[in-house]
Amino acid sequence: MPLRSDWSDAGCVIARAADVLADPWVLVTLRELFSGRHRFDELRDATGAADSVLSRRLRTMTEAGLVERHDSGGYWLTATGERTLPILHAYAGFTRAVEPPNDGGLRISCTRCGVEAVSADWCPACVAPLDAESTTWMRPSMGAPFRVAVGSTR
Repeated sequence: MPLRSDWSDAGCVIARAADVLADPWVLVTLRELFSGRHRFDELRDATGAADSVLSRRLRTMTEAGLVERHDSGGYWLTATGERTLPILHAYAGFTRAVEPPNDGGLRISCTRCGVEAVSADWCPACVAPLDAESTTWMRPSMGAPFRVAVGSTR
């Protein structure tokens, strides 16, 4: 018996998106790809996923058009994959709102003006959209702030 339903052909756009994006391993793998990790072993170590779990998720993400595998052995976000950034920001914002982290958690800032964002998709100061080109993340586990890694940095 499958662990969940297959919603890939559902009439509802949210159900179709959830078919790929509602998997926690996909979300943490996206987080690590945006954090600049691209090699399988880096992704495995950062997410804590077993090899078989990560392999399946990367295959699913590739089939969904979120990532592509390069000859270098790394996985890179596609333009479609980069469009998931506001989803990760929304998850971070939701968690901060209901359970403030004691370690500071993920902080999201606009690279244009340096102001920390409270929204999943807009900078509060320069009132411009936050996308993969204009976002800096600060995660305690990553040390210093860094720009979100995007496809153009391959």
